Amino acid sequence: MHKYSTRIGDYWLVLTHLEGSSWRLQVWGDEPLEAEVIAEDETEAKRSAAAATIERLQIQRTSSKTNWNSVITSRWDSRLCSGRL
Repeated sequence: MHKYSTRIGDYWLVLTHLEGSSWRLQVWGDEPLEAEVIAEDETEAKRSAAAATIERLQIQRTSSKTNWNSVITSRWDSRLCSGRL
């Protein structure tokens, strides 16, 4: 499963690839939203998710580029850590 996140204004966007051309968009903030994004590829899904969020919430863009980060989906077990980094 591919999962990405970015921040636009006061909102966090989480984009999760479901299967094929389907993606789930979750917007976390004062007005939490969830939507389905249909896109041919990852790049188009990210662009569409950001554009739809900006339009729906009427957010002023501070940059024309949105940087997406991979979301870590594995669990952290502190019992296995010896306390050293």
